[in-house]
Amino acid sequence: MTLKCLIVDDEPVAQGILERYIHQLDGLMLVAKCKNALEANDWLRKAEVDLIFLDIEMPHIDGLNFLSTLINPPKVILTTAYREYALEGYELNVIDYLLKPISLERFMKAVNKVVDKQDSVQKDEAPTSDEDYLYIKADKKMVQVYFKDILYIEGLSNYVRIFTSGKPIISYQKLSYLEKVLPHKDFFRCHRSYIVSGRNIKAYNSTHLEIGQTEIPIGGSYREMTLERLKPFEA
Repeated sequence: MTLKCLIVDDEPVAQGILERYIHQLDGLMLVAKCKNALEANDWLRKAEVDLIFLDIEMPHIDGLNFLSTLINPPKVILTTAYREYALEGYELNVIDYLLKPISLERFMKAVNKVVDKQDSVQKDEAPTSDEDYLYIKADKKMVQVYFKDILYIEGLSNYVRIFTSGKPIISYQKLSYLEKVLPHKDFFRCHRSYIVSGRNIKAYNSTHLEIGQTEIPIGGSYREMTLERLKPFEA
């Protein structure tokens, strides 16, 4: 999943900071930068956008008034130097409110809120193919990953790290999405941060699984289900 982003801000420095942050995150793509609401309105009429980073204090029409004119607007994250606009922004159903100067950490937190909202939609659109592989976006390309090659998957907030017999694959993806699309007969979640391939488990006890040279914890709330799932894999 890649979010197409539009920056609307009349300050070149603020535009530059947001642009740099967008380029640093694999799941975001900058489609345009606009210096006022009129330019943004023209852009939205001709192109699809998933997320707007919208400044409030701008010439001609301020960000909040512009937002109120949009019918079915994209997701919006407000950016401003003035804290007092926060309440009004949330009344317009914005995702988050970033106070300038914006740190990368705070920027990522706001983007994660957008991803969380998109996740339920993505689950509904999950593929139901009988293929024995899937494509994962990593390093700006789609990588084919065969189910038989996956040892386990670690969730890192809105990223996952897929461990295979080769090099780990890091992708901007939700663990819950992979839990849905991977074959349930071979893969299951043993911890809030891990999905494992049952056929690659070398040993286990009530608290840990052993895959290759790695010990993976069994979460307390997943223990009963995990031990039950392992029975079909026992010799």
